[in-house]
Amino acid sequence: MGLGDDGEPEWRGLTRAAETCGDDGRFAEALRLARRAVAIAPDQPAAAIVLAELLRKRGKGGLAARVLHRVLERAGDRPELWNHLGLALRDDCREDEAQAAFRRGARLDPDGVWSRTNMAFGLMRQPGAGATATFAALGRAGDPAEAGLGLFCDRFPHTYGFLIQQFATYLRHFPDAVAYSFGRRVLEPYRPEQFDEALGRLRDSHPDIAGRVTQLVPVLDDPAADASRVRIETRGSRFRRPRLAHNIFAMNADLFRPLYETLAIPFSFTLNPGGGFRLDHRHSDDRLRRVFASPCFRKVIVTYPLTRDYIVHRFQVPEERIALIPGTIVVESLLEAHRGPKRRFGVDKKTMDVCFVGMRYSPTGADKGYDRFIAAMTLLAPRLPALRIHVVGNFDAGTVACRSLAGRIAFHGLRDQRWLAAFHSGMDAIVSPNVADRLARGAFDGFPVTSCIEAGMCGVALFATDPMGLNLWLRDGVDFVAIDRDPGRIADCLESWLATPERLYRLAASGERCFHAHWGEAAQMGPRIALMQSLLSREG
Repeated sequence: MGLGDDGEPEWRGLTRAAETCGDDGRFAEALRLARRAVAIAPDQPAAAIVLAELLRKRGKGGLAARVLHRVLERAGDRPELWNHLGLALRDDCREDEAQAAFRRGARLDPDGVWSRTNMAFGLMRQPGAGATATFAALGRAGDPAEAGLGLFCDRFPHTYGFLIQQFATYLRHFPDAVAYSFGRRVLEPYRPEQFDEALGRLRDSHPDIAGRVTQLVPVLDDPAADASRVRIETRGSRFRRPRLAHNIFAMNADLFRPLYETLAIPFSFTLNPGGGFRLDHRHSDDRLRRVFASPCFRKVIVTYPLTRDYIVHRFQVPEERIALIPGTIVVESLLEAHRGPKRRFGVDKKTMDVCFVGMRYSPTGADKGYDRFIAAMTLLAPRLPALRIHVVGNFDAGTVACRSLAGRIAFHGLRDQRWLAAFHSGMDAIVSPNVADRLARGAFDGFPVTSCIEAGMCGVALFATDPMGLNLWLRDGVDFVAIDRDPGRIADCLESWLATPERLYRLAASGERCFHAHWGEAAQMGPRIALMQSLLSREG
C-alpha cells in the first residue's frame, strides 16, 4: 500500500479527494478517485464507505451494496459497514434486507445510535403484520376523532425555516389542530432529548402554540439489538386522533402512512422540493408510489408546475387529487412586527453588508452554494473595503476555509424569524448560489428558497440562481438579479450593484413589493386554509 508525498497512505488521500469532488458536484471524478482508493485498499472500510455513499448519491444503491458486501467479506464484521449497507439496500428498495443489515450492526454495537435510529424508523415505515402492535399506544381504527387537523413530522419543533412557519400558521388558524413529532435533528442520529431541546426554543419564540405539540417516541423491542418491532408512543400528553392528518414533506407522508392506515386516518400532504423528494430517483419514487396508492390518501399540494407534471406522468395521480398552490408559507406578520427601519450604506451605516442564510445538509453546504459564496466573497472583499459578510445557519469558520476574510465575516448560527427580521434591516444583499442535483441525484430546492423570501420581504436585494427554472414572478434586474454558479462572475455582478447603492435599493424595494404580493400570508395561506377546511368538512 503506497504512501503519498506527505507520508499519508495513498488510499486515504484519494478518499479525501473523492469526498471533495463529490461535495463540489464533480461526481464522475469523485467516483474515479474512490474506486481507485478501494482498488488500492480493498480491506479498508473507510474507502468502501466513501465509494458507497457516492454511488448512493447518484441513485445506485444496488452497486453501493455490492461494494459494501465485498469489504465485509475482507474486513470482517464492522457495525458501521452494516449500517451503510442497510442504507444502500434501502435505496435499492430492498427494505427487508436493509432492516436485517441495521439489526446486524446493532447486535455488533448495541450502543450504535445510527443503526438503532435507522432500524427504528425503518420498522415504523414498514411494520408489516405488526402494524397494530406498532401503533397500539395511539389507538385503534374505530376510535372517534378528538381533534380536527393533525400535523405530523419527524423534525418539528426544530426551527428550520418555513417548516415552523407552516406549522405555526396551521395551528393558529385551526384552534382544534394538534401536532405530533419525534423532534429529530438534521444530520444527527435520533435521541428523545432532541425534542425537549427544540420545544424549549419553540416556547421562547412561539409560546402560543408550544403547548399543542406532542412528542412521539419510537421504542424498540428489548433487547434493542434483536428488535423486530417498534412501538410508537407519546410523551407529555396522550394521542388525540385527528379527523385529517397533514404532512409537509414526502418522506414524512411515507413515514406516517402506516400509522394513518392502521388507525384509518385520512391524510393530505405538501410535496415540497426537498424532504426526500427527488426526480427520477428509484427510492423516492417507491416512497411516493406507496403514498399515492394508500386508501387513506386524499390530496397533495404541489408548489410548482414541474412537480405536478411529474406526479401526473410518473404515478398517474388524478388531477382532482392535486392542488397547485405556487410558492411557500412565510410568516409575513411576524417579520413585519420585528423588522426595524432600513439602514442604508452612507446614510445610517458605514458598511456594505452581504449575507448568506441557510441550513447545511452536506459537509461544505455545496448544495446551497455556500462554498461558492465564500469563494465569491474572497474575490470581492479586496475590491470593496466597506464590505462585511454575514452567515446565518449551521456553518462556522471551519465549514469552508475563509481565513482571508478574518475580521470581515461574522457567523451568527441558527436563528429564528424574529431575530432574522431585525437582522435583515441592516443587510444590503442576500446571495443564494443554489445548486440542484448536488445532495443526491434528482434533489432540488424551490425558488427562491425560504430564507431569501424572508430577506426579500424585509427589503434585502436578492441575488440568486434558479437551476431548475422554477421562477414564476420575479423579474431579473427589476425584482432580483439572476446569477450563475461561477464565483468570479458572482463577485463581478455584486460589485457592479454594490457600487451604486441607490440602484441597489431600488432593486430591493421592487423585490420587496413582489415578495409581499406573491408570498404574503394572504396569497399563500388563503388557498391552503380553504383546502384544509374543505377536506375536514368531507371527513365529518
